[in-house]
Amino acid sequence: MLRTGKWIALRAARTLGVTSLLMRSSWRRKRLGILCYHGASLDDEHLWNPGLYMAAATLRRRMQLIRESGCTVLPLDEAVRRLYEGRLPPRSLALTFDDGAFDFYSVAYPILREFGFPVTVYLTTYYSEFNRPVYDPMCSYLLWKARGRTARWPEVFGSEEPVELAGPGLQSAHERLRRYPAEQRLTGAQKDALLRQLAEALDIDYESILRRRMLQIMSQDEARELARRGVDFQLHTHRHRVSLNKALFQREIVENRRRVEEIRGSEAAHFCYPGGVNRPEFAAWLREWSIRSATTCEFGIASRQSDAMRLPRFLDTNTSTEDEFRSWLSGARTFLPRRIAAENRGQFMEDYMGGPIESTSAEGAKGS
Repeated sequence: MLRTGKWIALRAARTLGVTSLLMRSSWRRKRLGILCYHGASLDDEHLWNPGLYMAAATLRRRMQLIRESGCTVLPLDEAVRRLYEGRLPPRSLALTFDDGAFDFYSVAYPILREFGFPVTVYLTTYYSEFNRPVYDPMCSYLLWKARGRTARWPEVFGSEEPVELAGPGLQSAHERLRRYPAEQRLTGAQKDALLRQLAEALDIDYESILRRRMLQIMSQDEARELARRGVDFQLHTHRHRVSLNKALFQREIVENRRRVEEIRGSEAAHFCYPGGVNRPEFAAWLREWSIRSATTCEFGIASRQSDAMRLPRFLDTNTSTEDEFRSWLSGARTFLPRRIAAENRGQFMEDYMGGPIESTSAEGAKGS
């Protein structure tokens, strides 16, 4: 019901010209839209997790809509600086991609290059050194590929009986696979071996998945290549997690920063919260560590009144309609009731905590 009401309201706003008027308004000129993307499908990832992965054709169409809307796409550092100086050009946007997946290198970047748009990639670096599939999302993806079947794996599932990979059985298997590495204190290499065993238990061609580099982070060499081409790499923690323990959180920033600055050849000072997990105390810590901006997964469009350590974004997904996308470009969607506007973030967090990248730990648990 809420989504239907939202769709009707957005369609009416476009039909009546409200969206176009807002796009040209002084109100919009004082605001910065920051777009958030995660993955561009190499195969069927957008069918598995449409909240995180976008089909290449849909991503290209989004870039066309940005161009048709007359938006000014700015590099993130310049965009944030001009926002707080009150010097934004009309219809300002910044494009951001979280995590730095290989599919950005192979699918998304060539599309962005076609349009000449600058882009920031918030790179999480553990898996850029350990070039294997990221454990949590790959578990989820393999179970999705095997949905409807049964699997017997008593060593991990904890039962001699076959597990039905549908409904509660699928959810239970996924939760068991998420907990198992911590319980067994597995290393990254051991977790990778477990993924291969899972694929074998589910009768899935894992070698084919590996050849296509699905659900992997781009390598440091690939990141350096894109940095030379002008891609702006920024901070996203080393192990894709935050901590309530200040020292552990700082370690994540320091380890990530050292690697990202080696890739970009200059200072990295913009940050993205892994999974959107942020707390009030984090802002003061980030400022202490010379971070100039931090983006969230909170829905909205940024103004000079926005906290630079909690900048809102629009998480564009494979399920967002073109009317929804246009209305966000103009800012019209921000006038909808909050609980409607928050639907996108809520769906993201549900999908995200299901494991689309390394587990986010609020307690700073032992590494990857």
